Amino acid sequence: MARKGENIRKRKDGRWEARYMKGRKPDGKICYGYLYAPTYREVREKKRLMVVRMEEEQKNHLAGVRCPDDRIQTVGALWMEAAKNRVKYTTYCNYHLLMKNHILPAFGDSSIRKLSSVQIGDFVRELQKEGKKTGTIRVILGILKSILHFAAELNCFPEETLRFPKITAPRSSPRIMSAADYQKLGDYLDTSEQPFEFGLLVCMCTGIRVGELCGLRWEDFDLANGSLAINRTVTRIENPDFFPGSTQQRTLLLVGTPKSLSSIRQIPLPDRIIRKARSCRREDSSYLLTGTEKCMEPRTVQRRYERLLRRCGIAPVNLHAMRHQLSSRWIAYGFDVKALSEILGHASTKTTLDIYVHSSHSQKRNYLNQVLTLQENSEGESREQTAAVLL
Repeated sequence: MARKGENIRKRKDGRWEARYMKGRKPDGKICYGYLYAPTYREVREKKRLMVVRMEEEQKNHLAGVRCPDDRIQTVGALWMEAAKNRVKYTTYCNYHLLMKNHILPAFGDSSIRKLSSVQIGDFVRELQKEGKKTGTIRVILGILKSILHFAAELNCFPEETLRFPKITAPRSSPRIMSAADYQKLGDYLDTSEQPFEFGLLVCMCTGIRVGELCGLRWEDFDLANGSLAINRTVTRIENPDFFPGSTQQRTLLLVGTPKSLSSIRQIPLPDRIIRKARSCRREDSSYLLTGTEKCMEPRTVQRRYERLLRRCGIAPVNLHAMRHQLSSRWIAYGFDVKALSEILGHASTKTTLDIYVHSSHSQKRNYLNQVLTLQENSEGESREQTAAVLL
């Protein structure tokens, strides 16, 4: 039996197996190592010693690194090189983009030892003036913090204790369709036999992400068991090797693993999708949206989706709002939030409730009416019971 959270399991041959992360392959996939022992305690201890040894090797490697100077651009370059083996390639490219566009222009020539809280506060306020989203600012500050932690391992510390401002985002709900428009869209998608329209219907009924929708192949559908496997996503990223005048493309279209381990999942398919899938089925190797062995990229999906909404006479709504729409309807009907979280591929139900579940004005009014009705009925029963006792 597997030990949750430890990556330790008992094999059929009676031995215990522990899995640990050794690094990443060039395509960003995790490279695992395996350890074996006759008992759970022994294999757990083996894994602990292996992790300690790998941490010591990392420290020894850093101890041998010679940093020419303590400028953020110098230490940042070393940190980026180390990050290549720890994170997915798409994540690495995102780090590269944020470094180039924001951190280096603001702090590139700054000495880590001379860095101050005032500089960081001014930097954050400038990002906010530029209209950067709260999530983006948090990622940028996270990269800056990681660079400073990396610098500390190289015995390079700021002279003052740095304080990072707390970034709070205004609570806002994405615009989702009205119940009438949602029904209209569903009816239209149900009548079409085109691959793209069927893909949108799958997205509508399962709440999968746009990149996951682009990565779906027919081999991911198990119609006998009524399930859909989510194990790849399509992303367009900026090429970190591009520079003006080079032969490299400015951006790259990557087909890789989903954004997190919890995003790799099996989703049960509703009967509506299973029936339609049987009539639309293509070759296993073909992508769902195109019906060919070439995938469609997310920005193309969004454009085609917007044109489809115009044809249906529906006001523009971002395709990602489908996840919010499904979540809100799910909770409104009183269904289990844990099941919803697993379907959406979230690591925690908190993410599902805090970000994806929205109550409409009419829904809140209905809840209040129900509460008051129950309260009045309860008070009425209480008065009747009291009167009966007095009599």
